[in-house]
Amino acid sequence: MHWRKRDKLLLRSKRKALPSGTSDHSLKRKDRQIENGDVMVETTFNEEWPKVHDTVVNLLYQRPVDKNDWQGIFPTIFKIHSWVDDGDNQIRQALSQDIARYVDEAEKTVLSKKINIDLLHTYITEWNRFYHQSSILPLPFKPLEKPPNNNTLEQRRSPGVTLSIRQVMFDTWNRMIFGKVAVRLLDAAMELVEKERRGEQVDPKLISGVRESFVALHESELEPLEAYRSSFERAYVDRTIAFYKLESAQFIELNGVRDYMAFADQKLEEEEQRAEKYLAKCGVNRLIDAAVRVLVGDFEDQLLSECTKLIQTNDIERLRMLYRLIKRTPAGIETVLKYIDEHIRHEGTQDMLANAETVTTDPEKYVQQLLNNFEKFSQLIHDGFYDDPRVLTARDKAFKDVVNDPSVFRLELNQGKKGRMAAESKCPELLANYCDLLLRKTPLSKRLTSEEIETRLDDVLLVLKYVANKDVFMRFHKAHLSRRLVLDMTVDLDREETLITRLRERGMPAEHVNKCLRMLSDIELNQGLNHDFKKYLWDSSDFLGGPMTDLLTIKILNGGAWGRSGGQIDCVRISIPRQLEEILPTVESFYKHKHSGRKLQWVHHWSNGTVIFNSDFGRYDIEMTTFQLAVLYCWSERPLDALSFETLRLATELPDSELIRTLFSLCAFPKVRSQLLEWDGEGPPNPRIFHDSTTFRLNCQFKIEKNGKVQPRGRFNVIGRLQLGLDAAASTEHEEIVELRKYRVQEAIVKVLKTRKQLSAWQLQNELVDQLKHMFVPSRQLMKEQLEWLMENRYIERSSSDINTFNYIA
Repeated sequence: MHWRKRDKLLLRSKRKALPSGTSDHSLKRKDRQIENGDVMVETTFNEEWPKVHDTVVNLLYQRPVDKNDWQGIFPTIFKIHSWVDDGDNQIRQALSQDIARYVDEAEKTVLSKKINIDLLHTYITEWNRFYHQSSILPLPFKPLEKPPNNNTLEQRRSPGVTLSIRQVMFDTWNRMIFGKVAVRLLDAAMELVEKERRGEQVDPKLISGVRESFVALHESELEPLEAYRSSFERAYVDRTIAFYKLESAQFIELNGVRDYMAFADQKLEEEEQRAEKYLAKCGVNRLIDAAVRVLVGDFEDQLLSECTKLIQTNDIERLRMLYRLIKRTPAGIETVLKYIDEHIRHEGTQDMLANAETVTTDPEKYVQQLLNNFEKFSQLIHDGFYDDPRVLTARDKAFKDVVNDPSVFRLELNQGKKGRMAAESKCPELLANYCDLLLRKTPLSKRLTSEEIETRLDDVLLVLKYVANKDVFMRFHKAHLSRRLVLDMTVDLDREETLITRLRERGMPAEHVNKCLRMLSDIELNQGLNHDFKKYLWDSSDFLGGPMTDLLTIKILNGGAWGRSGGQIDCVRISIPRQLEEILPTVESFYKHKHSGRKLQWVHHWSNGTVIFNSDFGRYDIEMTTFQLAVLYCWSERPLDALSFETLRLATELPDSELIRTLFSLCAFPKVRSQLLEWDGEGPPNPRIFHDSTTFRLNCQFKIEKNGKVQPRGRFNVIGRLQLGLDAAASTEHEEIVELRKYRVQEAIVKVLKTRKQLSAWQLQNELVDQLKHMFVPSRQLMKEQLEWLMENRYIERSSSDINTFNYIA
């Protein structure tokens, strides 16, 4: 109890032990103190409540309330709550009566409307006023909602806990008004939604107000959204389905599938925006799913039937609409991916076949054609499918098949024990040739800026990502790199190293990458080595020097890095000119002095130099290989004689195949009209009919012409494509590729089984493909043959219990 003194307030009480069942409030009520003749008088609910009642009613009816009156409610309610016994219940009862009277008046106003739309307007007006006050009126009564101090959290959450003032207000409204008109309100709201779908202007607050009532009036229940979902949301979704079932069927029948795409796309966008306005967040996705089923799912086959035509005609606008529709369905996108795959495979292959004559002989045009196709397909996916990762993956798979399709660019590899020829794409070789054009001193590399070369190398790496047989690319790239480095034809060593590093980052075989880096390292080391060699020559007491001293450049190369298939570099016996022969022992002596214990092996077919050729028309500097030089020097003492093939063979000691190739390069070089050698046959030289008695003469009328005029001086290169191997025909190159692949497969099989001990056939195949895919994709036949070879040699064995399971033999 709160005690009031007439003249002054005395807050003094004598605490005593409380009897069982006696509350602190009872004690205060009974503890009346009389001091100095002043008596403490008890104040009751009936005395305090009238002071704030009018203000409470004014708040409820949204009448103007003075600031002092508003602030005076709070201490009065707190006094009643704190000191009046059973004051909380008395406040609730009095307030509930006021709320009921207010709601009763609103009920009469609402129920007086017989037409649903009028009912809705009136209800929303009354509801908005009431809902607004539901957040203001309860504020002074917050003390009533606090549980007693001895209540635990579990007690406050128990079903018996008294409702808050806001909940009392909502329960009263629900019982007296909303429960009676909910069905009519729902029908009126759904009619407004349908009118809005037909393009009529409606007040969205009327619809959202009904939704708000379903949610707010049940917020105290265990499942506060259950009433909203079972009534408002269900009705909204059902009416949406019914509306579009009729509308979509009529539209597609009258306007066709392509116009229907725009209709469905627009309606789905509208419904999504409308759902965000009128539905709770949890209901938006359910509404969209229902709309997709009726607008897209029911016509999915008809929509997808247009996909191929739209792709072929590059109709981007309709493709976008189709994609936005189909991506919402469970399985529609899979059909689109199939059409994309078919389109890229067909268009890519047909484009390459249409330009086969050009692209198969010109690596630059080949790469550009591939890049044009890739850019075209990528642009289609970017514009029409918004770069959907699933569509990009389909593009990558299809384009990879185009790049590796052997129908245009065929590379025949002899595989298997029976000599079967397996066709592979020639793409890796053409890519390597294109890299060579960019990195070698060629008209193309001279025409391009450094930035343009970098851009084109980026394009090569892009295409290379889709190449299956990367080992073939690396083999040809290494061969071209060898020629560039040996002939000093590389444009920029730093660019060479950068490209090799980027190839490593793209997953190229580490063995090939490391060899290429070692080759570059050898060239850098040789720069210092040549300086030391010159110094050694001049410091040597037994060397008199000569014109060849300053002109000679030596290259010491590591056989393991520069050789083919990881072996040593091929060598051939040749009788070289005396001027060169005299220097060889000096070079060997210098190298032994610098590196004791190492052995030099001369690779004459990689050596080259410049010869001064004097003809009747002028003096020319001609760059040629050691083989060509050895052949020409046969005429040094007898320039006017005709020498037979047999004589040249005896003089040079070259094998027939190398001698034929060398003679043909000197008498039928395609870049000039006048040749260094002439032969005794009729017509153009034919190396197939060269025989021992075929004679050759030195062409003293050799000349270099430019713009139809004979040049008295000039520089000319007859090296052409430096032969890295002896008699290295294409078939030999291909056989080495196949043999290396066999070793790789054997190595991978042993490595996998040594780790796993036992694997089934299909598991082993998957492991092998996963391990070797960065170099090449092994065929099933190749894996089968290597498994048989390993079993024959007792590296592995079949399981005794299952013939399709393999065991490792320790």
